[in-house]
Parts: sequence; structure tokens; C-alpha cells
Amino acid sequence: MNYLLFPGRHLVNTMFQAAYLQKILSTPPSELPGFLPGRASLSASPTGIIFAITSANQENSRFNPIPFHVRAMGVDRFARDLRQRAVFDFRVFGIPHYGHTESFARFTVKEIANQSEQHIKLTPDNCLVLCSTSEVIQLYREMGFAIAPAELAEPEPKPATPIEIIREIGAHGSDWKTRPLVKCHLAPSHQSLFEDLPEVPQRIARLYQDPLTNQEGSLTETRNYSTYAHGMNEIIRLKYLDIRPGIRPGRIVDEGCADGALLAEISRDFPDSDLFGIDLSAEFAGRFHERQRAREFGGAYVHFFHRNLLDRIFEPGSIDTTICNSTLHELWSYAEQEKTVRDYLAEKFRQLCPGGRLIIRDVVGPEGGDREVLLWCSDTDGSNLASADLSRHAGRDAAWLQHLSTRSRFCLFAKDFLAGKRPFPYQETVRDGRPFCRLTLRQAAEFLSKKDYTGNWKSEMNEEFCFWDFAMWKSVLAEIGFHVHENPNDPAEGSRVYTNPWIVQNRYENRVALFDAGIHSLPWPPTNMVLVAEKPRQ
Repeated sequence: MNYLLFPGRHLVNTMFQAAYLQKILSTPPSELPGFLPGRASLSASPTGIIFAITSANQENSRFNPIPFHVRAMGVDRFARDLRQRAVFDFRVFGIPHYGHTESFARFTVKEIANQSEQHIKLTPDNCLVLCSTSEVIQLYREMGFAIAPAELAEPEPKPATPIEIIREIGAHGSDWKTRPLVKCHLAPSHQSLFEDLPEVPQRIARLYQDPLTNQEGSLTETRNYSTYAHGMNEIIRLKYLDIRPGIRPGRIVDEGCADGALLAEISRDFPDSDLFGIDLSAEFAGRFHERQRAREFGGAYVHFFHRNLLDRIFEPGSIDTTICNSTLHELWSYAEQEKTVRDYLAEKFRQLCPGGRLIIRDVVGPEGGDREVLLWCSDTDGSNLASADLSRHAGRDAAWLQHLSTRSRFCLFAKDFLAGKRPFPYQETVRDGRPFCRLTLRQAAEFLSKKDYTGNWKSEMNEEFCFWDFAMWKSVLAEIGFHVHENPNDPAEGSRVYTNPWIVQNRYENRVALFDAGIHSLPWPPTNMVLVAEKPRQ
């Protein structure tokens, strides 16, 4: 059999692709417009089409807004429509996402061979490749394959590409059927698919119109998710025990759930509760579903929403416990700061049932954050580089950061924090022969809270931790209508603020110190807070 390999994300198929495939199936390859010959002479037209749906294990991002099973349904409809006008066999294969790699073409061919139990082995002698992406064409040509370049060989104006149609749907949402690109270029197979599955164009529009997510379905392009998840999950049991006494059974939501590690802990103690996780990261969505596949949630009902936390998801009065674990500082940092946080907290009040609880575990600012303090940083616990040397180093790789002294890290932090969008003023001074930096307590606390995040330095520099102190958090919650639950007899059961002793011992002592203007030692600022806010029953 002679094959045509048609690799791509196959988000949609187009009328042009249908006409072009008809031409390929009835025309000698060498007569195709723009044909690029390969190592072997292909004289006969293909008799079988291999649809290779790439990035099959990715979804819910602008790059890949449609899940694999829906894309496979669309390709199947498209191919069956085409078979009414041409005779051919076809197969559909899902190819995992490999990122940007020069081995992409080789991996695709290997994956098809392995998924087909070695029945389909594509070679330059038996296969023509349909591809209009120049970089991918080059990869297949290096392997010796001949290329049918599709849209790339067409005269101007070129036919609409699948991603252009997807962007049109993303921009117009429910009005997608009336858009010119859709009406003129979307294959009938996919028009009917989206009519049968209206949630698909709705999802595309939501992802394209979400102001917080980037092309890959994340908050930031600089976050290393493996490092981030490892750091978060290493102490997830401790985080869970921090909030465990405040949880009410029933319908429990973890907002900003990452890969579901906290919900896995909750599922053991609350097996009869319905558990919901929400996160906008496409990477964490995949990791969450892998936990679900591995049955890490036991017998509890668990559902993951790949959504923006600012979306309205639940009905009023329908949730018993909402958990925000290290998420609110991200909403402040990546959205509209105070407005976003206040609006979000009001929405959580709406979704809770009477007597339901909002539990916040997060970083917190120090009381009296605007007062001036002196910060001492060790210059002997690593390489103590001058400011000019730091400026010349553009990279922020973990190994280099870890070898810097605390003093050098502070200088780098002052330059990098919030990408330099807001001034980070400080003055160097010498008191009693010792060097200090004079700055506000809030600035000092921001540095202390981030100085050891060397594995995700660039990402953490985008985030503000110390915008509100504990009293301000309680005041805002009370304004919205919450009762802030505190228990003086058993502080661990209610709302509280504290300084983590492990952080003090392992990250602060002998590396940093805080003093007032008279060189009197100051206590460490708080590192964490737990807020248990209850919606009144009346």
C-alpha cells in the first residue's frame, strides 16, 4: 500500500484540505503543485491516509483547545465524508506532545509503527507526507520523504488554515457559525461536529478570551512545573494538617488545585464528600488526570475543572468548603490586584452554603509593613558578586543562583522583582562597621519569602506576597460578610498567622537579620497565615 501521512494537531479540517486530498488521491505525486521530491520516486497515488493527530495528550490551551477524542471524532467524520468522493483506507493515530524537538518527524513515524503493532511502517519508499509548515517539512525531508506542501504552494490569497479558523471561533464565541472564515472554509464535517457538541466552540472562546492564560494554557511562561509541583508536594501533608480542622464535609472545592495533591490527602479523610479541583494550567490538568487514573483519590468522587478561578462555576449556596491554598497571591499578582481579590472573595461567599467555610492558606505581609528597617545579608555564604557583574549575567539558572551569596541575591532581587515595573528603593548604609540595606519591612519580607526559590526565580519575581497583613485580610473578609473563625483556646483549629520555624532555621539564621534604626534585633516577619472564614447561617 502507498500511504499519505497527514500530521498535524487537526483542531479542525478545512474545505481546502478536502479538495487537496482528492487531488492527491487521483494525481501522481510529481504533478502536485509545489511537490518536493524525496529519496525515492513515488509514481503512484496513495491508497491509504494516515491521520497523525499530534499533541494528542494536550488540551485546554490556545495552542490545543480541543481534546484528542473530539479531534479524532472530527477527523473520522472528515475522512468518511471524503470517502463519498474518493476510494481510500484511513487510520487515525494520536501522537504525544514532544515539545520543540528536531526528532519530531522520526518520533511520529516510530509512534505509528508501534501503535499499529508494526503493521504500518512508513518509509520514503511507500509514503508521501502532506505538510504546510516549513520547519516540519524540513524534518521529514531530512529523513528522505517527499512532500505535498498543501497551502504553502497555493497562490495568494492563500486558503484559510485551521488555526486561523480556530482563532476566529475563539474571538466570536457563540456567533461562530456566522463568521466569514467559518462559513467559507470550515469543512462540513466540523461544522456538524461543533453543532452536535456546542460545548467545544464555547471552550475555544473561553480559552481565547481568558485574560490570564497564555498560549500554552498557563499563568506564566517561566514556571518549571516539575520543580514547582515537587516543591509544593514535598510538604503537602503539612499543609493539609494546617487546614484539616476547618474543613466541612460535603462538596469540597480546591481552587488552584495544581496536580491534585491536596485533594488526594482530603479524599482519605472525606471519602463520602464530592471533591472538585480547579486550575487553569494545562500542564497541571494532565498531571491531575494521571492521579485520577492511578486511583490516588480512592473511592471519592472527584472532578477537575480546567478553568480560570475568576469564572463563575458553581450555583449559589452549593459548596460546603472552598479551599484556597497558595492561590490568592497569584490572583493579586497576575490580575487586577485588590479589585480581583475582593471580587473573588465575594464570589466565594456567594457559592458557599450557609455555614459553609472558605479556608485560605497563603503567604501574608507583616504588620506595620511601611516602617523602615535595616536588613543585613551575609556576603560570605556564596559568591559575592558586584552589581556590575550581576548585571552582565542575563541568565537565572538555578545552579548559578544557588552559588550566590545572600547579599548578591538581594541585589539581584531588587533588580528583578516585578520585572522592574515598580521601583524597589533601598539605601546601603554602614552601622557599627556592618553593612545594611535600609528599606521598608514589607520590602524585606518580600525578599525573605522568595530568596530561596532558585528553581523558579523568574516566575516568582512576578508575584507579590506581602500586599496585605493579617489584620487587613480579616477586615476585608468581614466587609464581604464572612465571620472569621478564631479559637484562642486552640489556635490550630481557627484562623492564625505564624512564622515557620523550619524556614527560620534553614533559610534565615546566619544568612539574614532584621534590625530597627537603633540596631535592635527585630522578630522575623510571618511566613504564613490560615484563615477560616464562615458564611453565617442567617
